[in-house]
Amino acid sequence: MKNQNLIAARQRSGKTQKQAAKELGIFEQAYQRYEYGAGANTIQTAIRIAKMYNTTVEKLWNTNTL
Repeated sequence: MKNQNLIAARQRSGKTQKQAAKELGIFEQAYQRYEYGAGANTIQTAIRIAKMYNTTVEKLWNTNTL
């Protein structure tokens, strides 16, 4: 299931997947996996992505729905 929150955040920023991946220092394919539903492989990566989009990990990955 696609991560619509992450996709929307990237689109609002005006970045392509390739640009986002480059800014994070990861492979484009890794970034694509996050958008297509895989969680970030480490909490540090999730935090870096959230900071890049000026939001929170919870908002990007819906972890606040306990």
